[in-house]
Amino acid sequence: MLLDSEEAHEKAARRVAWHLGLSVPEDKWASIRGGAYEGFFDYVLALPENAGRGLRAVQVVLQAYDFYREEVQRSARLFPNAVDVLELCRATFEFVAIATSSEWRLVDAALGQFRLAKYFDGIISGDHTTQKKPAPEAFLVAAWLLGTRPSDMVVVEDSTHGIRAARLARAHVIGIATSRDPEALRKANAHYVVSDHRELAVHIDRLAKEGGGAARTSARRVGNGF
Repeated sequence: MLLDSEEAHEKAARRVAWHLGLSVPEDKWASIRGGAYEGFFDYVLALPENAGRGLRAVQVVLQAYDFYREEVQRSARLFPNAVDVLELCRATFEFVAIATSSEWRLVDAALGQFRLAKYFDGIISGDHTTQKKPAPEAFLVAAWLLGTRPSDMVVVEDSTHGIRAARLARAHVIGIATSRDPEALRKANAHYVVSDHRELAVHIDRLAKEGGGAARTSARRVGNGF
């Protein structure tokens, strides 16, 4: 949600495929944007042209993660007004946290690159959970870590899996359509959908003024990693 990293994800996937000599249909590359390396490379390694190479998906995925860390430094950027939203959340909510399925090393790379750690009271990464979204575990662990009820959280999500996970945790969910079709986020049952971070800031401010049903904690995942 904060980091526009889809180009970095695709570049890393293309690099690892070239490095390992894997064949990937050109029309399949778009699926890596917003998807997960695990599922993408499971598909690639199952293709007949890649059979018999003796590669395991975990090896390919780990190499892709290494390349991704490099690509974050080269091409990833924050979405416009993302820092404004973080500053608003710090002023509005009691706690602000990240709840992501991405590995800690990827989250840490983004936090360091853009100096974002100061905005968060807690960070739950994929290393801290046993189930990825749409399982609600990341949000439940975040609530436990911060000492709040999951139903008292406001979650901002940009993926359908993330929205479903947050709804299962019984949080109030805002979908942000920076990299998805807004209708898909509505169908995933987000309570409210915004188009960008400027609109997100307006909605958060409205929640704060309305009080009552607004949550005390904001927990959030960015894209396929951060």
